[in-house]
Amino acid sequence: MVHRVTVGSNRMVTMLTFDDGTIQQLFGADDAENESAQRLKEYFYVNQSYQSLAAPLQVRLLVGHKGVGKSALLKRAFIDDEEKGRRCVWLQPDTLLAGVQEEIKASDQLVTRITKWKRAVLLAIIKELVNETAVVSLPDLLTAGPKTLQDLVVKFLPENNPHEAINVYIDDIDRGWKATPDDILSISALLNAIRDISGRQSRIRFRLGLRSDVYFLVRTSDESTDKIDGNVIWLRWKNDDILRVLAKRISTYLQLNYTQDQIDQMEQSQISAQILRHVVEPRFAGRGKWENRPIHNVLLSLTRARPRDLVKLLRLAAKVSFSSSHAIISSADLNAVFEPYSQERLQDIVNEFRSELPEIERLLKQLKPSKVERRTNTSYFFTTDQLVSKLGSIMQNTPLFFTNKKKVTPRALIQFLYKIDFITARKQIDGERIDRRYFEQARFLADEIVDFGYSWEIHPAYRWALQPQDLQQIIDSLD
Repeated sequence: MVHRVTVGSNRMVTMLTFDDGTIQQLFGADDAENESAQRLKEYFYVNQSYQSLAAPLQVRLLVGHKGVGKSALLKRAFIDDEEKGRRCVWLQPDTLLAGVQEEIKASDQLVTRITKWKRAVLLAIIKELVNETAVVSLPDLLTAGPKTLQDLVVKFLPENNPHEAINVYIDDIDRGWKATPDDILSISALLNAIRDISGRQSRIRFRLGLRSDVYFLVRTSDESTDKIDGNVIWLRWKNDDILRVLAKRISTYLQLNYTQDQIDQMEQSQISAQILRHVVEPRFAGRGKWENRPIHNVLLSLTRARPRDLVKLLRLAAKVSFSSSHAIISSADLNAVFEPYSQERLQDIVNEFRSELPEIERLLKQLKPSKVERRTNTSYFFTTDQLVSKLGSIMQNTPLFFTNKKKVTPRALIQFLYKIDFITARKQIDGERIDRRYFEQARFLADEIVDFGYSWEIHPAYRWALQPQDLQQIIDSLD
């Protein structure tokens, strides 16, 4: 609920009541599937990845971690197609896999699986199109081959415009992913199948979302995927971009009338002063390194280059603010949710990557600071040799194995921890500036053979979960 009150020299002040409805509308839904089309269009932040996704090319493979907004980009492009009268279908995983999942997994031959996937995809497309119109006579679909099905799909397109195509959207196909050799083979076959379909029939185009860890395993396991690598769009965010995503959501909900172009031209301090101040106090009233810091510095320190992180942090804080009858989110409200926020992020990656490393939870929790590390203020920072040593000690007491049969070594675990964003690479430049890299920015930095001179730090988002007994020390550990 929003109230606008005039104070002082006719200055208008926004007063918010952070009930559940307001929180949902203000910050957006946790996932695009549950967001209304109208609200998504209002706050959607157009970036280069979206422009690449919307390009009229045969295959667009949108790759990124959970929480980076893949579904939002796909849904916004789908809405745009519908509004402009373009042919498009959205294939749900259950629709796509209905009746063919076991058939696909019955063969361990890549070529056979590719054929099975072609039929499954084309049949799902036809089913969606038939739901829209029944003007096309259908042959016996049970016996039709991929070529016949492919030609049938095109019959739903106007003959008088050979340039008009159908855009096929596939999201969440990695649901239930377990990172087994069988799963890797199945996704690889799907990628080859959609490339074959669109390659032979230019009027069928695909827009597919895939988690980065899934794509990485498939890409490094199947040499044939090099043919689709040029169609990959890596969805990455800088913290600066994430702040602007938040600013647009607040601005559109509160009707502050800032366009995206205007927000993009603002300095971060201006965004805090002109937009964020309506929702959260502009400076952090805490102790230690965060004392009196601009609030955007504090918020962005805890995001893992994923817009959803910032949304979840503010949703938690807004609920505390509501229970305290605060008109805006205070520093105390934020302080109260750092630990639960951190625990949730730790549980997120345990749930997300347990299929790849079953004992991931034990591994992560054993990376908590030792007494010596806490005493010397090196709790979350490691050279490669230090991290190898710590992981080697953990391996002696915890049986670890990758489900894809990859050999477990300390270096392999560093690569895994880097890939899932539990650790980030860091290097001090000119004795002052810190260069931080995420896996998707520079995956080669965790090479198992070559050392590129970077050290490692556990991401701040997880530190409260690892060290809940000393919250102030965690704040003091943040650069």
